[in-house]
Amino acid sequence: MTPASARPVAPLLCPALLGLLLVVASGCATSADAPGETEDTSPARQTAFRVRSDVGAGLNADRGWAGPLNQPVALPVETPFRLRFEVETPRDAPFVERFRLQYRRNGGAWRPVLAADFPYAPSEVTPRVSVVSPSAYADRADAADLLDGSTASYAGGKGIALSGTGPALPDHGVQSEWEWPLVIRRYADGAVTNEPGDRFEFRLVDVKGRPLPAPATPEVTASVPPRLLGGTYPETPGRLRPWEASDGSLYFLMEPAESYNKLMTVKSTDGGRTWREVDGAHRPVAGDLEGFASAVHDGTIYMLHQIDTGVLHHSFRTTDHPRTPDAWAVRDDTVHLAYTRRDGTAWYRRIRPDGSLTSPQRVSSSLGTAVTDVGSVLPLVHLPETNTTVLLYRRAGGTLWARRADAEGRLSPPVQVTERAVAQSAADSDQVGADAVALGSSVHILFIEAQTGHLYHTRSDERGSWAPATVQVDSVDAQWVRGQPVSNGTSSPTAYGYVYDAGSNGGSGMNWYDEVPVRRR
Repeated sequence: MTPASARPVAPLLCPALLGLLLVVASGCATSADAPGETEDTSPARQTAFRVRSDVGAGLNADRGWAGPLNQPVALPVETPFRLRFEVETPRDAPFVERFRLQYRRNGGAWRPVLAADFPYAPSEVTPRVSVVSPSAYADRADAADLLDGSTASYAGGKGIALSGTGPALPDHGVQSEWEWPLVIRRYADGAVTNEPGDRFEFRLVDVKGRPLPAPATPEVTASVPPRLLGGTYPETPGRLRPWEASDGSLYFLMEPAESYNKLMTVKSTDGGRTWREVDGAHRPVAGDLEGFASAVHDGTIYMLHQIDTGVLHHSFRTTDHPRTPDAWAVRDDTVHLAYTRRDGTAWYRRIRPDGSLTSPQRVSSSLGTAVTDVGSVLPLVHLPETNTTVLLYRRAGGTLWARRADAEGRLSPPVQVTERAVAQSAADSDQVGADAVALGSSVHILFIEAQTGHLYHTRSDERGSWAPATVQVDSVDAQWVRGQPVSNGTSSPTAYGYVYDAGSNGGSGMNWYDEVPVRRR
C-alpha cells in the first residue's frame, strides 16, 4: 500500500522473522594466488580439454559438448557445465600424485576453484566459480578415454564432485582423463558480480602448485540469460515488489547469495530483460534479511529491516527522485515495530494518522500451527477505488482465503481463493508461496501449487469473486514469488511483473523475472 504521507506505513511482519543467519565473509573471492605456486611447470602435461554444456550427459557419453576439442566456449552464468581434461604423465619424471583445479577471471590472478554446490551451498560459501555436484555420475566414477590429444596408453581417470582436487594419478608414462562439474555465478560472496563477456580460464596445477603445460587453456566466456536476476530473495512475508519508477525502470531488493545476505538494489531499464546492482558501494552494512518490508513514496523506497537486536530503517532513491536518483539515502537507522502472533491465528490492525494502533481483530483461527506455518499471511493489498484492504492467508489445509476490511476496519466474511493447495515455507522461507497486488478494483494473485511447484495466476472481480487459476510457469519447482504492477513506460499498468525462485532449495542464482499481461477493470 502506498503511504499517504512522507512517513511510510509498513505492513505487519510475521513473527517468523526472528531467525538468525550466520554471515560468512568468504576468502575465496579475494584470496591471493594458491599457496606454494611458482613459475615452474609440472612434469605432467595437459594434452587436451573439452567443455560439456549438457550436465545430464553420462560421464563417458560422447555428447553434450559446448564446443570442439581444445576450443573456448560461451556459457550462461548460474547454469552448471562440465570441464574434462586429458593429462599425460612422462615415464621418466618424478611421480606427480594429484592435481588441483584453478581459474582466473579476465586475465587476473590464478585462484583455487573451491567446492560450493548449486543452487544451495551447505558450505556457506558462494565463490565466483565453484565445483558442484554432478547429476549424471557418482563422485570418483571411472572415466573412459574420450579425448584425442595423447597417444600414450590409457590408464583411467575419474569424474569428480564437490572437490577442486583430483584423486591420485594412475602411473607414469600414461594418459588419463578427469572431469569436473562447475558453475559460474552472477553474484558471489562480497556482492562481487560476474558480468556478460567476462572470461574465465581454467588450468591444472600439481601438488607443488606448478601449472601443467598445455597447448591450449580452457576458456569460458560468461553470458547472462535474459530476465535472470540471480542472487537470492529475503525470507520475509513483507512486500518486495519489483518497484517501478515513472520512466519504466524496475527496482528489486534482494541478497547477492545465501552465504552473503546483505541488502542490494538491482535495477532494470529494459522491462526486466537485464538487471544490475545500483549504488553497490553504499549498500547497507547490516545483513540477516529475514524480517523485511518495503513501501514507496515520492520516488523513494522505504524499508524496515528486522534483526535480532532491533529494527533498522533504510531508504533508496529511484530515478523519480528530483535530486539524487539511484542512490541509497538512509542506511541502518533504528525504528520500532510490533509483531503478529504465532499461535495459528491471523490478526488485523490499523495505524491511525496520529501513529496510534487500533485494537487487533482476529482474521482467522485456521492457520497451521507448525513452525513452518507462521508466515501464512500474504502482503496486504489496498484498493484505493473502494478504500478497501484485502487480507489473504493460507489455511492449515493449504488453500488461500481472503477477507476485506472497509474504511472503518470492518471485516467481510472469508472467501476461498484457490482450490489448489499452496506451497508453504518452501526452502525454509517461513512464508506462503504466493503474492498479491491491486490493479484498479481487482486483486491479482500469483501462487505456487504445493504438489508440483508450478506457478499459477488468478484475479478477483470488484465483488471479490475469484477467476479460475491459470498456469504461468510449469517447467520448474518454484519456491518463492513477489511482484508488482508495471507499466513498461506507458501511462498505466500493462502487466503484473514478478520475480520468482526457480528452485534454489535455499541457495542462490535462481531468481528470474517474468510478466503476466493484465487489463484493468
